[in-house]
Amino acid sequence: MRRSILFFYLIGLSVCLFSCQGKKDRLPAELFFHTTKKDNFKISPNGKYISFLENYKGQKNIFVIDLTDTSTHRITAFDEQGVQSVLWVNNDELVFLMDQDSGDSSKLMAVNREDRTLRPILTSSARMHWIEPKQVINNEVLVSLNDRDSLSFDAYRLNLLTGQKHLIAQNPGNVGMWIPDCSGKLRLAVVSDGRTEIIMARDNEEAGFHPIIKSSYRANVQPLGFTSNDRNRIYALSDLMRDKLALVEIDLNTGNETKVMYEHPEVDLNAADYFFQEGDMGFIEFDTLRPGRHFFDEELKDVFLKINNHIPDYLLKLIARDSTSSGFIVHASLDIDAGATYYYNYKEDKLLKLSDDNPQLKPSDLAPMKPITFYTRDGVKLSGYLTVPRNATGKMPAIVIPPIGVNSRAIWGYNPEIQFLASRGYAILQVNTRGIKGFGKKQWFKGFRNWGTVIQDDITDATTWLIREGIADSTKIGIYGFSLGGYSALHSSCYKPNLYACAASYSGITNLFTYSQEDPLNYKPYRQMAHEMIGDPMKDSEYFRKNSPIFHTDKIKHPVFIIQGSRDTRSNVNETNQFVKDLRNKGIPVTYILNEEEGHQFENEKNKISLYKELAAFFDKYLQ
Repeated sequence: MRRSILFFYLIGLSVCLFSCQGKKDRLPAELFFHTTKKDNFKISPNGKYISFLENYKGQKNIFVIDLTDTSTHRITAFDEQGVQSVLWVNNDELVFLMDQDSGDSSKLMAVNREDRTLRPILTSSARMHWIEPKQVINNEVLVSLNDRDSLSFDAYRLNLLTGQKHLIAQNPGNVGMWIPDCSGKLRLAVVSDGRTEIIMARDNEEAGFHPIIKSSYRANVQPLGFTSNDRNRIYALSDLMRDKLALVEIDLNTGNETKVMYEHPEVDLNAADYFFQEGDMGFIEFDTLRPGRHFFDEELKDVFLKINNHIPDYLLKLIARDSTSSGFIVHASLDIDAGATYYYNYKEDKLLKLSDDNPQLKPSDLAPMKPITFYTRDGVKLSGYLTVPRNATGKMPAIVIPPIGVNSRAIWGYNPEIQFLASRGYAILQVNTRGIKGFGKKQWFKGFRNWGTVIQDDITDATTWLIREGIADSTKIGIYGFSLGGYSALHSSCYKPNLYACAASYSGITNLFTYSQEDPLNYKPYRQMAHEMIGDPMKDSEYFRKNSPIFHTDKIKHPVFIIQGSRDTRSNVNETNQFVKDLRNKGIPVTYILNEEEGHQFENEKNKISLYKELAAFFDKYLQ
């Protein structure tokens, strides 16, 4: 009998030690959510120097690498206000914008690479933005300033030697983008009222703008830049008269497409590499189950192939190149590697690592992200990503993560939030539902006025797939989301309380009535768009009431985690407070964190780390 008791005691002790050791070995949140040490890498025109920003005395300062001997030199020493962005004027001088103070103010300065002398270029009580792409032509650069009207950014040509600025286009109040031609002349403007967008063009900077293409948010044209072979043609991404965004060429004289350069049958195209001064396309990017790229420039394609020979299988992002396209700065990453920034010399085929994003995290510490597909109850094939902890076997606790917004589909690659949760022993399923962009207009439109129905059904079907495939322990599934994803987590708490063991909402929406009325500019067309996408609170009041979690706290049966910033302008804090109060009055366990310093999405590193520690503790309590 004593031997039997001793045997079970030893078994229990070994299980406890194993469990405690497992928790002890968990990677801390600090490893995943720290700020990258070096960033904002730029290369000089001659390709001999690389600048970057790094902290010095608590502020971002400029450092320069001399590629002849790879030595690094700090060339600024600000300790009260940091550097925000940098641009090489020539091979010896850089211009940079200082961090902007609260309110409207801008300070643009220049620094000499060798003697580190500083000189002011522009000091303004207004706010300044660069006009992309940032290019120095004849010692001048294009910027926009709101010095005339705080809500309207006019376009200026700024002389970097004298500091003199010349107005080249006045903003009537609705221009959201200015686009120069290959010679640096400002010839395109994109105006919008939130619902309708118009591309305006002019022949020269003395002429007035006239409308070329009118589109709506349901079908739009996104200009990229002017072509090299015709000053009146532009490259653009367009889904006019088609389901998915394609790369096209447009004649500004007629507003008509002259050529479809590339389109993908499954997904929208997204980021493009455009040679501004040459007026040529380098490549176009898209995201299927994994990121893809189509090249137009064969030499650039060879550059990427040769870099991948040095670091096989890594995803490459082009950051900068020199004026001769022989020196390149790229970022390389994987799903299990936060990545690093490299300099590549094409002529010598040499790759130099400049900075690791997160050297303390090893690929062996992280979990591979696997693309998956599943079918909804009505037979629609959807996609997502499954991240399973390394060496995990059998059914395990899981967390389902819905889309964070209509513009934010999940993509394959390194994601610190996903890896942090997976490192704690959870299978993580990211779901790409209908109603989000990236898969064409038809799939996006399926979510219109269906935030509380079709989108939520797709999340439920994905969770059911996770159980059916034998991946998740059906009694240990949590749902967690940010913004729209937070709304989905709370909605599931109301209408699928038995499917999930707990739910977590980060800046989630609790009331569709309020959300559909709170547009960022209190501008009527934005509100009309929200009514088409989400619903009209007057006409669809019954639907809004049924699908707003704030009215259904009586349906929630499991523990809930809620975190929000007091400065959140998108999710009503007062309603969140009431929602939490109602849950607690009904005896539902609630973990509620309200941060006084933060807005919709937490920015401060310390606050982000604290957020994820609390989130992990919540899931450990209710899913382990």
